[in-house]
Amino acid sequence: MTFNDLKLLFLSYCRKEADTPDKQLFGLEYENFVLVPNNDHKGDSYHPLPVDGDSGVSGVLENLAELTKDSDDPLEKVFEKEMLLGLISPAGTKITVEPGGQIELSDAPRKSLLEAHSSLQAYLKLLKKAVSSFDGRLLFHGVQPVHSLETLPFFPKNRYRIMYPHMLKTGSLGQWMMKASAGVQVSIDYISIEDLQRKFVFLNRLSPFLTALFANSPMIIGSPSGYLSYRSHIWENTDNSRSGLPETFLSDNFRLEDYINWALKATPYHLMHEGEVVQTTDWNFQQLLEGKHPDLKITPEDWEDHLGMLFPDIRIKNILEVRVVDSLPPQYALAVPALVGTLLYDESAFSSAQSILMDLPRDEFKLYKKAVSKDALQAEVNRTNLAKIGRQLVEIALQELGSKEENWLLPFFELYTKEGRTPADESLDLYRKCGENPDKWLVKVLNNSDY
Repeated sequence: MTFNDLKLLFLSYCRKEADTPDKQLFGLEYENFVLVPNNDHKGDSYHPLPVDGDSGVSGVLENLAELTKDSDDPLEKVFEKEMLLGLISPAGTKITVEPGGQIELSDAPRKSLLEAHSSLQAYLKLLKKAVSSFDGRLLFHGVQPVHSLETLPFFPKNRYRIMYPHMLKTGSLGQWMMKASAGVQVSIDYISIEDLQRKFVFLNRLSPFLTALFANSPMIIGSPSGYLSYRSHIWENTDNSRSGLPETFLSDNFRLEDYINWALKATPYHLMHEGEVVQTTDWNFQQLLEGKHPDLKITPEDWEDHLGMLFPDIRIKNILEVRVVDSLPPQYALAVPALVGTLLYDESAFSSAQSILMDLPRDEFKLYKKAVSKDALQAEVNRTNLAKIGRQLVEIALQELGSKEENWLLPFFELYTKEGRTPADESLDLYRKCGENPDKWLVKVLNNSDY
């Protein structure tokens, strides 16, 4: 395969047919932790969901399959050899497990926020029922706030077995990313390569403000971390060759070829050949393409697999995937697609927000990322007040939403953004009210629907 072959494959992968309607669909991915009562400990105490057993990851997946078997959209089991990996429904909804036992919903594309909301509520009702037999509780935070990395389980998927030790070579916090982080991801449609390019640049410039607005990971191992979005800090220290916010993605001259060139410099964790996993961490994709690996001849399938192992803040697929938001309590989760969808799909809102974002100096965005990880909406970089810009962006979306779907964005704005606050600030307030006792704080969070 040549570079031109890869370029044509990627263009074909991304290109929409000329007569493709602008469906303006929403895709939502939603991750959360599950905690289990510690019966061996006096008083209220919880430990992470284990991998095995009826009260573990496997039990949760089995329960979800059983609960939906007679429904119109039953969840079918997906295996890697004999290991239960996840579930998938005929409509396209997927339930998967992250390396530390986090449960992830990858919802089927939805036509409206109302439809996405209904689907999410139905899923959460099922998930709560699936963990109820062992009194499991759902936790919606961007980072596991109480337990150490060593006490978290490890889900032994083949891919994860390769990635986990390799993370020690690429950054200081990659293993935390794998086992201890959770997010809300939103996917947005585009109608052409040109539309993809303009939306991609817009979303990359928007991304630090999304992190700031929805920051919800201030705790680590039972204490304040010093970061309002520790999850964002984790990603800054995971693997900068395949993640983050490359400056070329911020340019109004960005073209899809820039993404391809960036992808070629990244290293695949592994590739599948003849049904076997081949570790490839010693070569970037360009080197593999040039035949540096003694036993591999690169195929189109390898290129597609590699693209799925890239984790930039905004990822290009046959949709655009926003990856920078901490996991949020269910009552606020739809605020994210409400904001992103309105700014991207409403041309008036897009134009107004673009005029703000494109005026900001391109070389300052990496500073924005570092600043919002620590201080969220309280961050200032040079002359840029992130709280002011964040509020402006939400107000643009609310103005266009009017009375349509604002119920999922307006309450969040009124409670947090309007006051220059985030869910992380609320978590820290509660921590102090609990006498800085992490066990008491956790019990309050798990038993209070307002958190």
